[in-house]
Amino acid sequence: MTIPVVLLAFANDQGDHLENLELERKSISAALQSFDDQFFIRVTAEPSAGIDDLFALFDRFPDQIAIFHYGGHADGTALKLEAPGGANEIAHAGGLAQMLGLSKALKLVFLNGCATHDQVKALLGAGVKAVIATAVPINDTMATEFAQQFYETLGSGKSIKQSFDAARAKIASRYGDQREIGEFRSISFGDAPAPVDAALTWGLYTQPNDDETLNWVLPQQAENQVIVRGAAMTQSVGAAVNDGLVQTLFNALSPFNAEVGMLLELSKKNNRIDLRTVRQMIMDAYPAPVGEQIRKLFASNMVDEQRLRQLVVTYEAVTKLFAFAMMSQYWNARFDNAALTIDDVQRGAIEAFVNLDAASEPTFDYLALVTTVDAVLATNKVPAFMAECSGLAAALADGEGHIAQAFMNEMRGELAKGPPATGEIQSFCVQAEAHLGVILKQLAFLVGYKLATIKGIDISKTRHKPPEFRHRQVMLDRLTAGFLDLIETRTAFTDNESVILLKNLDDVSQYLNLTPFIIDQNALTGNDGSKLYFHQFTDAAGATCHYYSIANPTDLLVISDAMDPKEQAIYLPIRDLVREFREGMAR
Repeated sequence: MTIPVVLLAFANDQGDHLENLELERKSISAALQSFDDQFFIRVTAEPSAGIDDLFALFDRFPDQIAIFHYGGHADGTALKLEAPGGANEIAHAGGLAQMLGLSKALKLVFLNGCATHDQVKALLGAGVKAVIATAVPINDTMATEFAQQFYETLGSGKSIKQSFDAARAKIASRYGDQREIGEFRSISFGDAPAPVDAALTWGLYTQPNDDETLNWVLPQQAENQVIVRGAAMTQSVGAAVNDGLVQTLFNALSPFNAEVGMLLELSKKNNRIDLRTVRQMIMDAYPAPVGEQIRKLFASNMVDEQRLRQLVVTYEAVTKLFAFAMMSQYWNARFDNAALTIDDVQRGAIEAFVNLDAASEPTFDYLALVTTVDAVLATNKVPAFMAECSGLAAALADGEGHIAQAFMNEMRGELAKGPPATGEIQSFCVQAEAHLGVILKQLAFLVGYKLATIKGIDISKTRHKPPEFRHRQVMLDRLTAGFLDLIETRTAFTDNESVILLKNLDDVSQYLNLTPFIIDQNALTGNDGSKLYFHQFTDAAGATCHYYSIANPTDLLVISDAMDPKEQAIYLPIRDLVREFREGMAR
């Protein structure tokens, strides 16, 4: 897909530091985040932009950049950028105009620096369609407020002109008549600079009579949406619902699960498949959060809205489990080394996860977070706990993996809006089952890992003998066999009241603690068996944590001070862990 890019470039000056540039970057990114999450646009920020950085980004996104926003020091002839090593370098207006004019998709250049009005002529002359520029020196705070309002309005679905008018009104409301802000639909400078009213601050300039650009809005859907609508897709004649998915998983899981592999070889030898046994083995091979969703898929042959939603919930379960594992390892790595190398795009993706709320969580791309964190770990030479994740980014970059990920994320957003059209349900189910099969095939290595709840650990130590650790645990696999509390004595210990991911049951020294992203209610209450909850989001103040049950997503757990005092003693330590995580990410 060719996704429009919003390129944010900022440059500061050590000797004349602008305090609000970081706020401006975060505010713009936040205003456009939902469009980025749904693949409608891509927001890319360069917080310390130099000349080489800008040219590299335009080369990286040829004919994709729709908006170029600059924040920093400038005048009528140049932008002051940052050279390697922290010094400043001057980017002359003529050369920049030539570069910007070559980008065919470019709709708007927003120069949020002092007195950039005189650069407009060169930009429009180079073919740029619209420019927002300033005529006089502007206050740092006022510049940030103007940009905030412009992009908040643009992010609400309004046009360039409407967004400019809203920002103009915001500044006029706050600062009165101190600044005049004008709009110019065409401009003719002649050979000399146009006279400028000293009170004029921001201006919106376009090519003559270019109403199309003034009325341009951010895309309301991905350029190449992958959901096929209006198609009369049905299950193939003679093929039962789930059969294609069962066959895909039977083959995909066999290299990673010995029992599935043996059954596959036996079926080839006998030229016969017992689908009941295959389905049971597939369910049992997966960790419980995923196995439970596959069980629900296999339990019904009805093609209806409930099945469509279950296909999407299965995708969510497996991608969230991966994302929680990757974020758990990233948290550990940050704890060990707070100075991990991470670029601005990666930081933004992780911050988006930390700041999930009720509105953003239903469309958040957990699989993209997995590949982002894996790239951070690789950059910092931290071996990934699940080494197989290192190949995911390439697998999802193009081809069927990319299309499958885009489809499932698009369908999540579709269902979050409400019930789909009745006439589309059968087609959507057929498409969703095929795409889910692609994702599960690429993530099949998950069945090589084991999930367990550790409810408590006792130490056993006698004279002249090494200590042993008695783990009261529940193995979260073999779904069809049920969940039983077991005692396992080991020479190493893990973590109490936690859900952990293991590489090897015989070596618990290598594990990831997935709590508080996944919690087992029965480990906290002391009840037998297991009842797993996934974290959804935490309010901005960190005071209220929202979870939902894996077995029944309508069963919600809200951890807050409003709980009964007895429940507070049980659950508030989980909230403390969430706060510890959020604070660790903020450092």
